[in-house]
Amino acid sequence: MKKKSIYLLLSILIIIAAFLVLYNKNISTLSSNEKNFGFKNTNFIDKIFITNKANKEFVTLTKTEAKEWRVNDKYEANWSQIDIILQTLRTIQVKKPVSNAELETVNKNLSISGTKVEIYENGRISKTFYVGGNTGDEMGTYFYMENAKEPYVCNIPGFNGYLSTRFFTNLNAWRSKNIFKCKSENISSIKINWLDNSEFSFEINNMEKLPQLIANSKVLENNSVINTNKLKAYLNSWENLSYEGFPIDLNPQIIDSIAKSKPMLIISLIDKNDKTTTLSIHRKGIKNNSLQKYDDKGNPLEFELEKFYAFVNNNKTEIVQIQDFVFGKVMKVKNDFLMTK
Repeated sequence: MKKKSIYLLLSILIIIAAFLVLYNKNISTLSSNEKNFGFKNTNFIDKIFITNKANKEFVTLTKTEAKEWRVNDKYEANWSQIDIILQTLRTIQVKKPVSNAELETVNKNLSISGTKVEIYENGRISKTFYVGGNTGDEMGTYFYMENAKEPYVCNIPGFNGYLSTRFFTNLNAWRSKNIFKCKSENISSIKINWLDNSEFSFEINNMEKLPQLIANSKVLENNSVINTNKLKAYLNSWENLSYEGFPIDLNPQIIDSIAKSKPMLIISLIDKNDKTTTLSIHRKGIKNNSLQKYDDKGNPLEFELEKFYAFVNNNKTEIVQIQDFVFGKVMKVKNDFLMTK
């Protein structure tokens, strides 16, 4: 009995050893380059090219000499999205090989609808891989290194989800939504022009020891006519003003019509590097999905109170939507800064 137990134990150990050998062999059949999708250090990454054959979209993310990121060499990139993709490249790992049963299907899907990703370091291409769909349990994503023998299931340890949504090709989703991001000490001047009532309009000169408010070409005296603390607080309101998004229900003809209409307000900010940012704000008409359609007395509203259309830097072909919740704090009138008794 003892010999039979020993033989049985040895048989079990041999089976376990064989399994481990085969498993490790399966994991290591490809060279480390063929399954090494991650980067220990992403500081050297200076360009990421993402394209998808199925939707025919692409984006090029480029790091400038000033360590800022641009999208398609035209727009400022959304830093939070850049941070997510760099973090992904630092932490992604191979979870397991693709099983033989699903290999054909995965390869087919990768070739038809896979997203191609090219990573450049110091100006030279470093890795090219394809990102496919997600596993059935949605805890992994199919990745394939270019010229490799087979794809892998990858994930981020400790992250319960999939990674395909981090490698997207929608240009607008990669763009920064920030319009104004200027600290008070970097502001040279601000001009607020209410087109329907010039009495509301004003300018701020921030090049003197104390900021000056100018209305009707006259400098209003600080701490006598103008509350200087209110003026300083206002200058601190320009660090992070972003648009909500692009209205998807407007066609080019309607956008052109809005652009040719008279804006309610034009804002112009000049920083101390002489960079001018202009925002033309237009009222937004009431729509079926508008949250508030009536005033406090029950009368129907003609325009929305919480949202507006706007054009940035005289780009009349691209319209954005802004919220009063964000921009209301800078859409002030001259009397907002007067001393109160």
